[in-house]
Amino acid sequence: MYVQVDLRSPAASTVLLEADDFRSLKVVVLSDDGNTERLAQALAGVGTVDVDGHACLLVEALRRLSGERAAELEWLADFDAMIDDARARGWLMAGTSVRAHVESQQGGPR
Repeated sequence: MYVQVDLRSPAASTVLLEADDFRSLKVVVLSDDGNTERLAQALAGVGTVDVDGHACLLVEALRRLSGERAAELEWLADFDAMIDDARARGWLMAGTSVRAHVESQQGGPR
């Protein structure tokens, strides 16, 4: 699964895509110029950006962004297993945020 942050317009958008892929978690930033400086602002309410440039995504925000999927018991079990794996790898911070790498993609269709 990944959080897509579109910085190509003044009103940045944040959506969760591939919500059924529990094998990876990342943030994909779409921008016209490759500049991701607005990322922290765009992630408000979803997470933060750490000093190393990784995203720290709130577990509850990921559930919220998944929409109706979060009400499905099988989806929740798989999601919780992904979070447990992140905990075992040291990627869960304070029990509330999970660390994810950030990929920048320049251009592309809107």
